[in-house]
Amino acid sequence: MSRTEIISRLQDILQDTLGANPSFTEDSRLMEDLGFSSVDMLYLVIATEESFGIRFENIGVRDVATVGAVADYIEAHLR
Repeated sequence: MSRTEIISRLQDILQDTLGANPSFTEDSRLMEDLGFSSVDMLYLVIATEESFGIRFENIGVRDVATVGAVADYIEAHLR
């Protein structure tokens, strides 16, 4: 799966989580820039795991603080 496809799927997940179509870049911080709460972060993790068939293990919120970091994690675990 290409990075572009990953980001596109993440956009759908972010939209579902926030209930709006957020404008973001890979440098956008989930909590500070996009307004994610801790509950939103939990939903993001669950939705991402289901969508991509991966598991977030031994990872903290700070490890996936940006959209790009989430995409990096997904890329690393799809291989």
